[in-house]
Amino acid sequence: MKRVLLIRILVLLFILSLACVNSKESNTSSDDKVYLHSNFREPNGIGGLKLEYSTDLYNWQEIPGVIFEPSVGTEIKNQDHSFKIMRDAFVAPDPQNAGFHLIWTSGWDRKDIGYAHSTDLIHWTDEKLIPVMKEKPAENCWAPKLFYDNQQSQWIVYWSTTLSDNTFPRDDDPTTTRNHRIWYVTTRDFQSFSEPQVLFNPGHSCIDAFILKSDDKYCLFFKDERGNDAVDYHPGFQNIRMAESISPYGPYTNISETITGKGPGPGNWQNEGPCAIQKSDSVFVYYDHHGSQPYYGAVVSTDLKNWQDISEKLNFPKGAKHGHVFIVDPNIVDNLLNRI
Repeated sequence: MKRVLLIRILVLLFILSLACVNSKESNTSSDDKVYLHSNFREPNGIGGLKLEYSTDLYNWQEIPGVIFEPSVGTEIKNQDHSFKIMRDAFVAPDPQNAGFHLIWTSGWDRKDIGYAHSTDLIHWTDEKLIPVMKEKPAENCWAPKLFYDNQQSQWIVYWSTTLSDNTFPRDDDPTTTRNHRIWYVTTRDFQSFSEPQVLFNPGHSCIDAFILKSDDKYCLFFKDERGNDAVDYHPGFQNIRMAESISPYGPYTNISETITGKGPGPGNWQNEGPCAIQKSDSVFVYYDHHGSQPYYGAVVSTDLKNWQDISEKLNFPKGAKHGHVFIVDPNIVDNLLNRI
């Protein structure tokens, strides 16, 4: 009897020791929400996909090492190193627990966008180029994003494109050198895609759209791209605005005044790449300020009308660019941190 009792005690001690080891290996909060931010670095995404994590949306720590480097798209050289362009890296968790989808800008003047899939953000498969504008006179496909439509159980893939024909009248402002509109296709499996259609046309050039569902409406944040080649500030141009719709497919109306332009440093324009996330009653919209003193900033609002710039309260790794914030299980981050 004593022998059986001793064995039970030894087994219990072994189990407790394992629990202690596992608790020491955890690098993240015990909270069930950890935020990841997918993005890239200049020049043109050298080093591939970058990830940072946070538990409060203010303080961000970079996950070291190579997350993913593309093998498709436009190739460029940086000194002695050749790599594929990877700009505007956007990672989205699959709501059907099917891992993560990654899309990115694969070049400056291409008719396709990059795609890859992962179950854990460590191992990547299915890398390819999606020819979203193959049959259109497209000059480019920039800043692709993903939004999952729960009602129709399909993905909306959307991006900005300039057409080389006269489909859209050119802006009269001579400092606007391209004529972007927001386009989209839909897919359920990332194998077959619908024909491209216009998602958003405010009547002038716009890029970097991002869709956020907030309560019973859809908010589309975008960059007013007028004056993209200007050297002087023009009120309203080169800043983030918001439009609204009752459907993720639009039409998007009620375009707001600019919600960015009050961040730190000289200049209050050249803000792009918005990505939004809602936490309780607050909506955070991160943006990429690419002016003379670049930084990664954010504005926050509780009513989607009045916006406060909180850029000086953020702690982001230097060089973070245009990306996406999403929620993951803490184990995902722990595995990423412990992989090397």
